[in-house]
Amino acid sequence: MGRHTDSGRADGGDVVGAVAAFIDARGLLRAGDGVVVAVSGGPDSVALLAVLRDLAARPDRAYRLTVAHLNHRLRDEADRDAAFVADLARRWRLPCISDSRDVRALAVAGALSIETAARQARYEFLAAAAESCTAAAVAVGHHADDNVETVLDRIIRGTHLRGLAGIPACRTLTAGVRLVRPLLELTRRQIEGFCHARGLAWRTDATNAQTAFRRNFIRHELLPLLAGKLNQRAAEAILRLAAAAEQVEDYMSARGDEAFAAACRRDDGETIVLGAAALAGLHPALRAYALRAAMEKLGCPLRKLTAGHLAPLSGAAPAAVRELPGGIAARVSGDEIILVRRAGPPPADDGWQVELACPGRTVLPDGRAVLCQVGPLDRAAFEAHRAAAPGGVEMLDADAVRPPLLCRPRRQGDAFVPLGCPGRQTVSDFLTNARLPPRERRGVLCVLDAAGVVYLAPLRIAERAKVTPATSRVLRVELSPPPAAAIPTAGRRPQ
Repeated sequence: MGRHTDSGRADGGDVVGAVAAFIDARGLLRAGDGVVVAVSGGPDSVALLAVLRDLAARPDRAYRLTVAHLNHRLRDEADRDAAFVADLARRWRLPCISDSRDVRALAVAGALSIETAARQARYEFLAAAAESCTAAAVAVGHHADDNVETVLDRIIRGTHLRGLAGIPACRTLTAGVRLVRPLLELTRRQIEGFCHARGLAWRTDATNAQTAFRRNFIRHELLPLLAGKLNQRAAEAILRLAAAAEQVEDYMSARGDEAFAAACRRDDGETIVLGAAALAGLHPALRAYALRAAMEKLGCPLRKLTAGHLAPLSGAAPAAVRELPGGIAARVSGDEIILVRRAGPPPADDGWQVELACPGRTVLPDGRAVLCQVGPLDRAAFEAHRAAAPGGVEMLDADAVRPPLLCRPRRQGDAFVPLGCPGRQTVSDFLTNARLPPRERRGVLCVLDAAGVVYLAPLRIAERAKVTPATSRVLRVELSPPPAAAIPTAGRRPQ
């Protein structure tokens, strides 16, 4: 840990001013916004919190800050990092949301790298934290050096122009929540200089020096090699490339959206039909952007979409239906390119979200109601519940649930570890595997606690909330359907 104090607040005005200007230029935050600030304890996130705290004190900004920290449980020092962040939030009089995940176990279960599993867990936690305190934005501490490393990594892996544009300053995290990066134009040296000038303490992650991790190898070996052998200002050159790519990407995306709209003959959220002739007359690059716009509307993960996926749709009709990322099927029929989202359309979300009375009964905007009851575990009653497996009624370990409880329609990207399943699944994949009819899928709800989806109602609870031999209190959740409505049972698994 850096041997500094955090008493000073007079220095670092240039950094604070630069970040304020960047926030305003990119429209990252609005006055009065609730902002969840991701704080790992390292210098980047500590500086981010300090800068936003300065800005939040200004009447014309008045951000409402909440500190969020996720313990990945990967290092012996992780608990001390969490304690450091909690103490910092306490001394700065800021609310703090913290949790932990066994990232190594998540990586094994999902056949992911440690880095990927950690990133997924972190953003899922931050999204849940934002929802729990109704924040409009989540702020993370990525900076210019991170951007350089990201672009270089993507060049090596292979990327579309969108990838060359680097880390976006702002993107959608979940519906109604933005992920923002206020420090993106500052270098690591500037950030650490700010911390020194302010006397800010921070934690040092020893694994950041381990070059077995891909990003660390790029940072500690590849970039110094480029700077030493080819171009002392290699990092600046890569950032210029990213800025140019971002401008071209923005322009081409806008033109691609226009070309898609001109060629679109049908778009009902589940099926998109495009006029093949309208696309055939376009420049190949613009045609690719129009097709990508269509794929994106159907929920295709664009990072998995390659030129090889799009090429057959630009030429002769394929011999058979082609499977594309995200469960999308594509075929050419006469003068039409037909794209179908096999898993059905993304769930309709009219924007409502309610906090559940716990204990108590909450009437939902769609007419259904949720009854929550908390009490001591009666083993005999629980076994009877398991045997009967009543639809719409679940029993959870009350002490494994982190209030407040929220209820809303499912959203694209929602994920959890279903009871009895070996690893994390998106809600969409779970419903696909459960073979639930489209009409019943639309009625599925997510009950969330501070850590994310805890109950996919009325089908399956999360593995982390199941009743165990150590359980002493239970949370009984009952979803009452509207009159004459049936409770779907596909995908339910008795505890």
